[in-house]
Amino acid sequence: MNGNVFDNNEEHPIAIVGGGLGGLALAIGLIKHGIHVHIYESTATFSEIGAGVAFGINSITALHKIDPKLLEGYKKHATFNADCGRASTFMSFRWGMDGKKHKHQAGDMMWNLNDIWQPERAQALGVKTRSCIHRARLLDVLVALLPANITSFKKSFVGAEERVDGSLELRFADGTTAIASALIGCDGIKSKVRQLVCGPDIHATYTGEVAYRALVPRADAEKALGAELAFNGTLYCGYGGYIVTYPVENCDFVNMVAIPHDQGEGWSWSQDEWTVPASTDEIRQRFKGWYKPLVDIICDYSLPSKWALFDLQHDAPYYKGNTCLLGDSAHATTPHLGAGAGMAMEDAYLHSSLIASVGDVAQIENAFRAYDAVRRPRTQECIERSRSAAIAMDFLTPEFAENTDTLKQMMETSYGWLWHEDLDLQLSEAKKSL
Repeated sequence: MNGNVFDNNEEHPIAIVGGGLGGLALAIGLIKHGIHVHIYESTATFSEIGAGVAFGINSITALHKIDPKLLEGYKKHATFNADCGRASTFMSFRWGMDGKKHKHQAGDMMWNLNDIWQPERAQALGVKTRSCIHRARLLDVLVALLPANITSFKKSFVGAEERVDGSLELRFADGTTAIASALIGCDGIKSKVRQLVCGPDIHATYTGEVAYRALVPRADAEKALGAELAFNGTLYCGYGGYIVTYPVENCDFVNMVAIPHDQGEGWSWSQDEWTVPASTDEIRQRFKGWYKPLVDIICDYSLPSKWALFDLQHDAPYYKGNTCLLGDSAHATTPHLGAGAGMAMEDAYLHSSLIASVGDVAQIENAFRAYDAVRRPRTQECIERSRSAAIAMDFLTPEFAENTDTLKQMMETSYGWLWHEDLDLQLSEAKKSL
């Protein structure tokens, strides 16, 4: 808690546009510091798309620093690797298809991705190296920590204009307006707030990948794959794609995501919608020759859609005046390191702490500037590392094709960078520029 009372009143709260995981975590952090906020959510109720989200120790640390109650709520719903011997394992890597260069078979073990640096950090916080939670459960935990009167639903943000007194007038699609002392866009990869901050030329880029998803009941997952594969986080590598599986809801379900990678130059996404219909025939064709029990069970429970993957790689500042961006609106990344939601949690901790540090809404641009200075380099590097991880796991270059030692070294380097960032040091460095 900052020693000074932050100077903003209920009539001019900080507006948070977007009630997803990042926006709610930010709201909790700001409220903890005694700062008035109001959330504007475009849908009729809080909701999350997708089943599971994985958190490494950096994400868990951020939850605890935002509010210890947030971590306690998280742990009530978190699912870990079922094998006690994999307490320090984030993911077990396996072959997704028979070898072209070597005699391994689809399903064979490669190696475990372990926390070889500081596994005791997870233990100290009461978790294991890998923890997963159903997005809906995490949303419930966040909502439970919010006051009931700080959210307006069915408010689709259109734009904002600065008033004479320096406050902002927010406009919504239903014709209503609201006054805020500052604006933080947490409205995702298709952010409207980002257009105010970065202009129209900064937009998401298709990465040449789609995701097919399935949520498989416990008994069927175990029957198809066996308990070892079903109830421990596992990633299957192969030529042109990978498949990841991990348990959620205390192993009642296994979340499975199959991600093929288009190869060659010139690929693009020509459709307006990023989620489009998909068939099991399409999945079987894209994963022909892959580990058959895995492909079969994914097809049995696959959702009838596929999700195009985009990210947001750019060098524009994350703020402009008293408007700022957080999470996917600033730095959406592909899911190949399981780091997107965790980066938003880091954002929420640093952002709320820096805003509280300036003590007065009149100085909030300084907080936004300091936030941008420390968060933009890390989050943009995360996007680049995630892209590189896909290339490695998909055997798209000779350097990584069936070379397990090179792949392991590359993944350990990226996860060491991801997990063991010192958030307090980052905060200290940011405060120096205030």
